[in-house]
Amino acid sequence: MDVLRPKILNIDGRMYRLNTDDCCPNEYVEPEIDKAEKQMHNNKISERLPSYVERDDIEEEESDDLNIYMEGDRCVLKLEAPNIFYGLIIGRNRENLKNLEYQTRTRIKIPGMRENNVITIKGEQRANVIAAKSKIDAIIKRGRFKQSMTHFVSFPMVNPMVVDNYLAFKKMVLDECGQCRGITELLFQDEFKLHLTITCFVLCNAAEIKRAIKLMEQCENTIIKPMNLKSLDVLVSGLDYMNDDPSEVNVLYAKVENPEIQMLADKIQTFFQDCDLALQPRNNHVKLHITLMNSGFYNYQSSVNGDSGNKSHLTFDARKIIEKFNDYTFGTVQLSEIHLSQRHTFESNGYYKSSFVLKL
Repeated sequence: MDVLRPKILNIDGRMYRLNTDDCCPNEYVEPEIDKAEKQMHNNKISERLPSYVERDDIEEEESDDLNIYMEGDRCVLKLEAPNIFYGLIIGRNRENLKNLEYQTRTRIKIPGMRENNVITIKGEQRANVIAAKSKIDAIIKRGRFKQSMTHFVSFPMVNPMVVDNYLAFKKMVLDECGQCRGITELLFQDEFKLHLTITCFVLCNAAEIKRAIKLMEQCENTIIKPMNLKSLDVLVSGLDYMNDDPSEVNVLYAKVENPEIQMLADKIQTFFQDCDLALQPRNNHVKLHITLMNSGFYNYQSSVNGDSGNKSHLTFDARKIIEKFNDYTFGTVQLSEIHLSQRHTFESNGYYKSSFVLKL
């Protein structure tokens, strides 16, 4: 190719120089623009995407973790990412992807939906490739927080005594409080799914589930086993609700008592709080509770049955339930397992399907 007379590509009325014969027309090539136009372009980019600030130590920190290799005179990084986030990375009319390539001086290939979930980043400088990865990671992180949880760390709170007492509680509530606004059988938790939720995840493919399982194993070896737990009996007694108004309740739950279990739950949450797969907790102290009634159960069942749901069930009136059953005792459960549970599933025993089970 004559470097003084490079090939010119016309895309949407704009002219682009092709630097190499093997340049892909689908990839973004920075156009030649004057300084004023370039500054305006940079300002627009900065409004859409957060600026990347390169730290002096970032390359040294990440050199052992990133498998960046040379392909000719370019640095290459293969980044595995769930295809559910590709749309966010590409953006409308590929604008996000073009801006990302322009900012980081890289070329980024997003695989097709039927290809493997590996994004390829190429750049002349290693730091540029790392910068592109950092920005893609940030986009995925923001997108993940907008998704509903798929998995969660759970402590099963089920035994014959608790199940029987819970079913008795459910029957009494329906018999004695069924006339209260919003009270229906669809609000109640399944008796075999009573549990404590510790940490929530958004796991979008098999690779992320494997990562979460490895983290569970690390948590077992570094956090749980060294605690050498002695008291694993958990008393389930008393009622409470999530919001301040007992006449407008979303979640009614049973309270639990055990300081060691509270400490265990807090340490597990702390272990996972910096994990990019986990949803961020509201605070550093896990609110131990066993959900008994939840307006979300009604809405989920309605959607499964093809019903759009009734607005009156966004909340329910729990005043009479609290008055009559505030000190109700469900029984004592001995905690014996910690699960990585899959939401909206169930095993043959009625509990959630588990991707990983940790025996205590």
